[in-house]
Amino acid sequence: MKLLKYTYKLTDIPGRDDWIMDAIDLQKLNLIVGKNASGKSRVLIVPTAFSEMITQYKPVLFGNWEFTFITDDNRKIFYNVVNNKNTEIKEKLVVQEQIVLERKDGITNLYSETERVFEKISPPDDKLALHVRRDKKEYPFFENIVEWAEHTHAFKFGLVHSNMLLENIITADDIPTLIKKLDEGLKNNIIHKFNKLGYDIEKIYAKLAGKKEALYIKEKNLENDLIQSQLSQGMFRALSLIVFIYYLINKNKVRTIIVDDLCEGLDYDRATKLGKLLFEELQNRNIQFIASSNDSFLMDVVNIRYWNILARENNVIKVYNYKNSQDKFDRFKYSGLSNFDLFSSDYLE
Repeated sequence: MKLLKYTYKLTDIPGRDDWIMDAIDLQKLNLIVGKNASGKSRVLIVPTAFSEMITQYKPVLFGNWEFTFITDDNRKIFYNVVNNKNTEIKEKLVVQEQIVLERKDGITNLYSETERVFEKISPPDDKLALHVRRDKKEYPFFENIVEWAEHTHAFKFGLVHSNMLLENIITADDIPTLIKKLDEGLKNNIIHKFNKLGYDIEKIYAKLAGKKEALYIKEKNLENDLIQSQLSQGMFRALSLIVFIYYLINKNKVRTIIVDDLCEGLDYDRATKLGKLLFEELQNRNIQFIASSNDSFLMDVVNIRYWNILARENNVIKVYNYKNSQDKFDRFKYSGLSNFDLFSSDYLE
């Protein structure tokens, strides 16, 4: 199942400004672009946080969450969760325009696929209905959403540093720990992909450095191996992301990958090569890819049809994309300007 569209509104929380996000329309491959403070990280936090609410890694968070999915057999699922301060949780779940769950005014009606009737249930005040009523045959729509959430993984590219070990990437594993789980064939594949970015390494491995595991690499023309603290920030970030993605692919643990600040800290050559590598690789896999960036190098190699361009107006995040601004996007293709000019100009506004 893939995410087609989502939006979010924070309301009625004392001491915090309301903020409203226009609908983000998604495809298989997606690039969220925007100037600093336009809301890129917030936009990516929303699906990440929503997936963590579903898996109960986080409690049901405040806000109005609206998510539209499409299943592998082309059924649309719309799920709305509303949780505002001092009010009960509201839920609405619609499958192919048929309401199968409605929770409001203290009453929760849930449709049973096996019995073909609605039943009244009473979920705890701090739980979603799918947290307490799971059955693959009776409520298959819940399983669709839970499976999406369990196979959604996020990576904050701009917060990865070579002198820190990563936590909470996959069930609190870090990159060195992931490397120890790779077989030699997958390690060699990762090295091959990584060297396409312009590096020249011949070995990666992990071992204890003090009390923690650390990443080591062997560069072809250097005599001594390098520990991760000796790597440049950009090199470590790029290698970590490639390890992260190929580990998930190999273990068949991923349907959605979310990457914030993709290519942050990379030079022109590495940024363009990493962007091409990821978008070409994931195009041929059953994985939805959602990345954010304001890197001009990356933008120039990613088709503008994959873009959601953010423009913040006070507390409102406006969104321009091929779906809601098709004529302007099509005309821009013949302007002779670079992709980055679409982002940096006021052409769409």
